Amino acid sequence: MKSLQERTAEAHGYFHQCMENLKHTPAPAGQKFAVGQRVRIAKDLGPSMSHFTADCEATVKYTYAHAFGGNDIKSYSLIFDDGSTSAWYKEHQLSAI
Repeated sequence: MKSLQERTAEAHGYFHQCMENLKHTPAPAGQKFAVGQRVRIAKDLGPSMSHFTADCEATVKYTYAHAFGGNDIKSYSLIFDDGSTSAWYKEHQLSAI
């Protein structure tokens, strides 16, 4: 069994590789918001996301499918104007501005 440090290092390596892949991989077809697009986050994100930043503007970084594979093109990672990031906002919680 791997130690916590080994598992953490493995996860960081995987994440870093996925972020590098974004630079060379086009966004998947069918996602509603393009990478770099400005969006408005809804005021009410629902009770399960009450701890997320809401009612503000942000910029799309990528979808789950774009970064990690699979077919989830409706979950978005966003970057805020202060440089902080957060994921996974659902497509219906965002609107183009």
